[in-house]
Amino acid sequence: MKRLFLNALIIFLISVLWYSPLLAQELSGPKLVLKEQEFSFKEVMEGKVVEHVFQVFNQGDKPLKIINVKPG
Repeated sequence: MKRLFLNALIIFLISVLWYSPLLAQELSGPKLVLKEQEFSFKEVMEGKVVEHVFQVFNQGDKPLKIINVKPG
């Protein structure tokens, strides 16, 4: 019985070591990266129009499609 358990444990460890590099690979596809995640305008006078540009980068290996944007 101990030998059966030992054999099963060895097979399990070999299979984990064999497949772990395959699991560690990053998935392919688009990867959205922002230079900055938030921006504060501080105090703004009422009625004044303010704007800020967020730079969006695709560091993935597939095209990045931005379908909808909702300002906070």
